[in-house]
Amino acid sequence: MARAARGMVSGRLLLLALELRRARHGLISLAILGVIAAIAGATAWLALWALLAALAVHFGLSWPWAFAGVLVLNLLVLLWVAAAMKALAPMLSLPASRRQFHWLFNDPMDPEESSPDVRPPASP
Repeated sequence: MARAARGMVSGRLLLLALELRRARHGLISLAILGVIAAIAGATAWLALWALLAALAVHFGLSWPWAFAGVLVLNLLVLLWVAAAMKALAPMLSLPASRRQFHWLFNDPMDPEESSPDVRPPASP
């Protein structure tokens, strides 16, 4: 009976090791493909803005103004992305998990502090 149990555990550990190796290869492939996609996306983004600047010049705008327009629009996109990232950043602190495991993250002598994602009860 012990030999069968040992064989079963050994077989499952071997399966886990093989699956982890396969997952590692998949993760490496995904990382490489992600880098290639980022390069292709950046190249396409630059080509799009070069095309828009060339069209602006074609319709009578001077090159400096066309480039200034491209710069302003890209800065607006950058500001929007920065604001979205700032709004999402508190989610990285794992507020609900920190509340559940307060004994792990906080000193027991510290007073309980309210979390910013918990609303206080409405007063009547």
